[in-house]
Amino acid sequence: PAARSSVCGTICEKKQSYLRVHFLPSRAMSEDSEEEKGPQAEKSELTEAELAAQERGAGCGVCLIEPSLDGLLGLDRYDYKYLCTPQLPWLGKSKPPVFLPKDEVLPLSLALIMGLQHALAMVAGIATSGGLLIAGDACFAWQKDSSLCNEKEYLVSAAWITSGILTLVQVFRAKIGGYYLGTGLISVMGTSFTFLPIARDMVISEIRDAKAEGKCQSDGDCNGFGRLGYGKFLGTAMVAAWFEVMISFLPTRIRQKIFPNVVTGTAVMLIGGSLISTGIKYIGGGVFCAENDLSRSASFGSPQFCSENGNVVLPFGSPEYVGLGFSVIAMSTFLQYFGSPFLKSTFLFWGLLFGCLVSGVARYEAKQGDMTIGPDGDIEPAQVGRLYKYWNDDRIRDANRFVFLWDTTFPLRFAPEYFLPIVIGFFVSSAETVGDITMSCAASRLPTTGPDLEARIQGGLLADGLNSFVATLFTSPPNTTFSQNNGIIALTQCASRAAGFACAFWLILFGVIGKVGAAFSSIPICVVGGLVLQCFATVFVSGMSIATKNGLTRRNAFILAISLGLGLGVAMEPNVFEGGSGFSFYAQNLNHNFGFYPKHKTCKRFPSVTTTTTLSQASCTVGDYTWESDDDSFLTTCGALDGNFTAALFLTETDTVDTCVGDNGNCCDKYYKGKKSNRTTLILILKTPYCIGFLTALFLHLTMPEDDLDLAHKQGLKEADVPVTKAIEKEEEEEDEPVDQQPDVAV
Repeated sequence: PAARSSVCGTICEKKQSYLRVHFLPSRAMSEDSEEEKGPQAEKSELTEAELAAQERGAGCGVCLIEPSLDGLLGLDRYDYKYLCTPQLPWLGKSKPPVFLPKDEVLPLSLALIMGLQHALAMVAGIATSGGLLIAGDACFAWQKDSSLCNEKEYLVSAAWITSGILTLVQVFRAKIGGYYLGTGLISVMGTSFTFLPIARDMVISEIRDAKAEGKCQSDGDCNGFGRLGYGKFLGTAMVAAWFEVMISFLPTRIRQKIFPNVVTGTAVMLIGGSLISTGIKYIGGGVFCAENDLSRSASFGSPQFCSENGNVVLPFGSPEYVGLGFSVIAMSTFLQYFGSPFLKSTFLFWGLLFGCLVSGVARYEAKQGDMTIGPDGDIEPAQVGRLYKYWNDDRIRDANRFVFLWDTTFPLRFAPEYFLPIVIGFFVSSAETVGDITMSCAASRLPTTGPDLEARIQGGLLADGLNSFVATLFTSPPNTTFSQNNGIIALTQCASRAAGFACAFWLILFGVIGKVGAAFSSIPICVVGGLVLQCFATVFVSGMSIATKNGLTRRNAFILAISLGLGLGVAMEPNVFEGGSGFSFYAQNLNHNFGFYPKHKTCKRFPSVTTTTTLSQASCTVGDYTWESDDDSFLTTCGALDGNFTAALFLTETDTVDTCVGDNGNCCDKYYKGKKSNRTTLILILKTPYCIGFLTALFLHLTMPEDDLDLAHKQGLKEADVPVTKAIEKEEEEEDEPVDQQPDVAV
């Protein structure tokens, strides 16, 4: 009893401390120091009606800046020295600035600086998933659509403008009837990585189908078909976006059942984990040369050269490429050691900028056997001894000064075979959004359970779905909340929505200035790889944080293990469900012939090959002499000799060819439309890590029973909103101690 009483007292004390620190920050500050008592302390005493009144009108009050010097600079209200002073590792920790709550009115300069941090932290990720990779797939000679390739700069700029506009919707919080639109937090919006593999698959497949049907130009340019594939993606996503809108209207009880931490965390982890390999391939020189390096070497005896790094064309994994890629990672790491809080929170941007500077001044001296990009865009031998650049600045020179939405448009279509995978993508995106909003509430010192959190999740999901619909109208991929920006809130101690509005301003500004988008689309792919690797790894770590937020029970650990095993497994070996694994050399031939569901099973009419066999040659008999010949003039010659002519005998056979050899997968004249659509849907779900992994996690969570330990764990979380696992373990350890270690009072 004495030991149990001691443990219970410890638990109660920790519980009170946890609530005081995480849910009553203003009271904690008032107890510690009257000097730090600010606006947050006053707002903690407001009633629910007063808090609702503050957010009435979508919370525009945070933008009402005083027309004074303090309203512009706010030198007495925020510690700029903390934000900009480098923090050397051996000088100890510096005192963080005062916390700025979500409804704090910031000085104009401070709001712009805080917003710039959020914008710089996400601008590169938006460019990567917003069009840089999608349009880049149409720039290769073997799957080229010059019209889509030339829109790379526009797609990057449109993604930034779209993200800025939709961030305004999410940061505002309007009440419509009994529902909310938006979270009322710094929930910044950006193009979702969830749909990137699907969009790329649709673009590449449309180009390849056009090439198989002979619709491309004589030079191999499938002009317009890549744009059609992207238009199909936008049109299908436009319809599927309403699925997330419907999720937002689900009752809270059902939504909590569908999206627990273990499911949402699994979804976020697999989004990042499935794309980490893409970052490594970029660092080595590019995705295509990485996937085709071994197959080309085996067939032709030479490696596949990488052609996405300016005029420097080298084999995959060349030290020049790897060095430039790791320069980005090196700068990001350096800033975490010595950077100021401002630089630390925007390390992705500064790491990319450093890599761009290094690649901009670097030159490669060509050697015997090296290749380069010729004036017509083809790979040709390089001039020995000449210095080549890693940048191709033609795009920057030719770019428009200003870019606006709908400067270019795409033909919207609906692709039924991709509808289900995209719906699943929105399901995954919803799970990601639930986790992001929970993390945003924690960083903003708001309750992470209860009615307030559920209302913000409902508003965030509704805004996510509607914003994704609007994004497709803006010619941009669907949008979702960006999880990495929660770290900036925690680091800068600024949760004011004024920073969110300023972030939207910067994103729109970056998008409107056309030269900025052109510069991003011209960055060497190996430098982009250093950024992409960190982006996707950061997403994976965010998923880990969500999945393990309240500790892991035996049941949740099993769900996580199976889901990650399947999801990461297909990311490592995609050919387990698709023969040939993707779009490498001869992969389409293997995809047609072999695999979990070979493509030839959906073919309605195979191509036919006609062969003619000569059974006997033409002959001419004159008297007792007969001779044979295949000469075209043999009949005339035989007639002139008054001979007896016998025509040649031929056997003509027409065979159907149902196997694919050396034709790059173009081995079917006509497919069964329904079968091909069903196969595309099934294979895409099975080979996409966050589809198969997320569905597995959701199925196991909904069907696997909870044991007593799981129920006790959940009940403990409801009562105190703190992990009780450690407290239980501590209690068990104290109860298991030998009797002779206890005070000798009852022997």
